[in-house]
Amino acid sequence: MSMIIEVQHIPIEGKTLAYVREAGELPVLRELAESGECRFVGPLTIVLTVVPERTLIKVSGSIDAVIEQSCSRCLNDYRSDLQQRFTLRFSRDTAEHDEREEKELELTEEHIGLTIFKGEAIDFTDSVQEQVVLALPYKPLCREDCKGLCLRCGIDLNVAQCGCAQGGKSSPFDVLKGRAWPTDKQGKG
Repeated sequence: MSMIIEVQHIPIEGKTLAYVREAGELPVLRELAESGECRFVGPLTIVLTVVPERTLIKVSGSIDAVIEQSCSRCLNDYRSDLQQRFTLRFSRDTAEHDEREEKELELTEEHIGLTIFKGEAIDFTDSVQEQVVLALPYKPLCREDCKGLCLRCGIDLNVAQCGCAQGGKSSPFDVLKGRAWPTDKQGKG
């Protein structure tokens, strides 16, 4: 199930395309799910508004999905809404473009972030996958005030208080205290 539009079928006023796709239909998202990094709960809802803009094609889009991830602090699985809004611009790959690319070319704001397409159609599959990956949290948290796990005993501090914290502050370097360090022949440590 591709997400392709033929450029000749884009009216001057633009066209809105709506898709509902399972994550498994998109290779990058399927790989994310198989690796356990992110699980998609239900399908993705994708809406793209495609409008010709001078020599470019402007695409304003939204992607909505429900995902399940493991919290980076407490390791519990949690669900959240993934919502990504974006605007992309596509440019046809022409021989003139290739020649100019070989020369030093000053990029204008209009050229930055362009996606080049070949032929008479644009396939939005890669762009949609990219936007989903960009929307995923770098460090997933089940909630902002997640207390995480105790560094000593591993208990989930969101659920229960452990006895480790009552013993005073500790450091992972505490195991090094009191250890006799070998010295070299000149007496340096």
